[in-house]
Amino acid sequence: MNASLQKKDNTYYVVISTVDTSGKHKTKWVTTRCGKKSDASVVMRDILSRMDRGGSMDGTKYGFLEFLSYWLENIIRPQIEQTTYEGYVKNLNDHIKPYFLEMNLKLADVKLAHLQRFINDEHKSGRLDGKGGLSGQSIKKHMANISKALDYAVKTGLILQNPARYVEFPKSKSFVGSFYSIAEIDKLLAACKGTTIEAPIMLATHYGLRRGEIMGLRWCDVDFAEGTLTICNTRVRVKDECEKPPKSESSRRTFPLIPSVKAYLETLKAEQDQNRIDCGKSYNENGFICKWADGRPLELGYINSSLTKILRKNEMRHIRLHDLRHSTASYLNKLGFSPKEIQVWLGHSDIKTTMNIYTHIDIGMKENIAARIDGLFAG
Repeated sequence: MNASLQKKDNTYYVVISTVDTSGKHKTKWVTTRCGKKSDASVVMRDILSRMDRGGSMDGTKYGFLEFLSYWLENIIRPQIEQTTYEGYVKNLNDHIKPYFLEMNLKLADVKLAHLQRFINDEHKSGRLDGKGGLSGQSIKKHMANISKALDYAVKTGLILQNPARYVEFPKSKSFVGSFYSIAEIDKLLAACKGTTIEAPIMLATHYGLRRGEIMGLRWCDVDFAEGTLTICNTRVRVKDECEKPPKSESSRRTFPLIPSVKAYLETLKAEQDQNRIDCGKSYNENGFICKWADGRPLELGYINSSLTKILRKNEMRHIRLHDLRHSTASYLNKLGFSPKEIQVWLGHSDIKTTMNIYTHIDIGMKENIAARIDGLFAG
């Protein structure tokens, strides 16, 4: 094996020449990411040290997809929650494996060009329904799985560097959430009155809760005597539905019971207590607040589909359940609450999320600004 430093485009590369078992010469260029030769020499010594330990050769024994599966099952799975693991599996099976399967790449043969083409093709036509490409944010999630696995391959000496660190992602479009005005929220509450999703919509519009937080609420989380409602459990679904703690410490929060919500929940609990008597032994005991008359908890997807039907029936502008969370942030902003207060109410761990996504300024607020500017020059 011979190695030397070569400069290209103001960056030094280690050029490694080897001879395989068949006598064939191979040359590999490895970037040092250094512009100074003295710094590049230090990096080269580290690379050659890794190769002396057999690191670079082991990567030729593993298939790329084989290694990703090994890393997922044996390295990362014990460190993550089941729902996160299921998300990784879905990304691997739905996007990564179908794309790379026919290439039959070895781990050591994965290049930046392979990964960049994957990103570009995902952006152009990566949707599973065949209706175009994926967003930059979705592609970053897929690439995060690959990059973490390749980081582990570098750490264990299987490969010399992680090519995923140098990919270029398509520019992500800024997210703009829809939201309802107070008048539209009032109309929505009236339209949902008496339906199975009345409780979820009441909680979503008054507290700005996430879907999983709403569906995970139990009666034991409501303290009528103290007048509080606590978020301490969520229901989520990736492959199978399951329960888990809130996504962050900031999501674990206790609210004061809004008087109108307290009155509604007291009435709802009385109705469910009567349903328990009427159903007898067939009643499904679970303690959830959002449920059918026989006690079965509402399915996570049911609330979304029902909301769409109610909006269509009442000729209302389409909005997602999560957009009611945006709506809560919007009217809190109108009421004059600070971004920090809105952050705490919504349970954001980072105030940037509050500032960038949820604090909308609608035309009414802009008209007020315009009027006040005009007043400055009235004289």
